[in-house]
Amino acid sequence: MEKINITNQHYQQLETVLQQLQELLSSSASGSIPAPATAAAPAFETEPRAHASGGMVSPGPEALGSPEITHFRSAPPRQCPTFSSEFEDCFGFLLQCRLAFEDSPKSFPTDSMKISFIVGLLRGKALRWAEAKSRNPNLLSSSYPDFLEEFKLTFCSSETTTDIRKRLLHLSQGRRSVADMSLEFRTLAAMTSWGEDALKVTFIEALNDRVKNQLALCSEPSTLNGLITSCISIDKRHRELLKTSSRDLSPPPEHRPSHRSPPLDSPEKPMQVGRTHLTPEERRHRFSKGLCLYCGKPGHMVHTCPAASKGRAHQ
Repeated sequence: MEKINITNQHYQQLETVLQQLQELLSSSASGSIPAPATAAAPAFETEPRAHASGGMVSPGPEALGSPEITHFRSAPPRQCPTFSSEFEDCFGFLLQCRLAFEDSPKSFPTDSMKISFIVGLLRGKALRWAEAKSRNPNLLSSSYPDFLEEFKLTFCSSETTTDIRKRLLHLSQGRRSVADMSLEFRTLAAMTSWGEDALKVTFIEALNDRVKNQLALCSEPSTLNGLITSCISIDKRHRELLKTSSRDLSPPPEHRPSHRSPPLDSPEKPMQVGRTHLTPEERRHRFSKGLCLYCGKPGHMVHTCPAASKGRAHQ
């Protein structure tokens, strides 16, 4: 692989030099580069000349009549994505490479340079395939159409037209939006030769019932693009209504009653006979122990209970 990359760089450098020479020749033919004004030095000096020190001096760039070119700038090649052997990305990758070749035909004048360009963009399994192919010394010298055919047989999807038509007929919106489904529909439709009427019927059959029902209330668009646009608008509006209704039907926030503590100055009322009924066991316990039936304390009875008298005073 390193040898392939080095070879590719050498080809590109050579192409740049050739383009500069062509630009120089075209400028000289049009007379845009003036001839040297002085005759002290010839325009083209191709023979070595003797130096005062006795050595020989080769003619420099100025003596060869090749002034420095500062206005020339080659166009950068198209930035193509890498490829890692995904079947669904194969044709898209080759399309990007073909556009790069067409944008800069001078950068890829030979089949070997095109092959080197594609190999330099391979990753993963595709790169391992190229490494295995590089064991053949004739890889770069092979024809580009042969390389492209083998590349497609190895990495590109082998779906037939019948398979694509089946996928198109079984296409369903499901829980997707119409916009998402239309992307897959357009991709599959571009691989078939169906007419617009057949594609319209197939697209309607793939829609959900709610979109179909709303579409039945509208006038049917005359074109496939108009049909897809109308269905996308219907689906978008329906989803907005669902969001609004879900917000309206949501329960109000629960308001919990605040538990207020009683005022500090409020007297606590102990258990009272008649207000809080004592159990038979508690009554027997208080009688046996001589406790007050009102407050449950010893030393007095209900009619002399200080807590009972305070309670009656606050009432």
